[in-house]
Amino acid sequence: MRNFRKVCRTLHRDFGFLAVGLTLVYAVSGLAVNHAHHWDANYTRTLEPLRIDPVGLGPTAEIEPIVISRLGITDPIKNTWRAGEDKFQIFLEGLQYDVNLVTGEVIRHGFAKRPVFWDVNFMHLNSGKAPWTGIADAYAGILVLLALTGPFLIKGSKGLTGRGGILLALGIMVPLIYGVITRTTH
Repeated sequence: MRNFRKVCRTLHRDFGFLAVGLTLVYAVSGLAVNHAHHWDANYTRTLEPLRIDPVGLGPTAEIEPIVISRLGITDPIKNTWRAGEDKFQIFLEGLQYDVNLVTGEVIRHGFAKRPVFWDVNFMHLNSGKAPWTGIADAYAGILVLLALTGPFLIKGSKGLTGRGGILLALGIMVPLIYGVITRTTH
């Protein structure tokens, strides 16, 4: 048992250090993703009300260049959309204009990737797929190794036969109980 515990300690220490960076990425992103209904962790957004002279309800081909000119847009336009008889939208990189053709009211929507959060969420949600899938799978394997070696590091009343065993059982029971509860309520 002594050699087994020594091997566990070595594996746990070395792979634990390796896992620190990835754990921080997943933990920060996990908090952000869990609270997506409170805030957009991926993008900062701004709204700016503007006004132009009303354009009227003419055909889209006629009103489009007038709206673009009145807004002073010189950057490349990705797309335009006639969202309704009196609503016209212009999409640029990082910007969107919602124009009321009758009143001349404009809402300028700005959005930009949040530094750090966009990147860690991209990794956490595996949006890039390979090669991140391999990295994430290796990380999951490291977490399994840490979970299997950790309980054998401490002896006595603070280890598996004492407080550590109770906390280990609690850690296993919480997701199991939650799974049973959600299964019966959904």
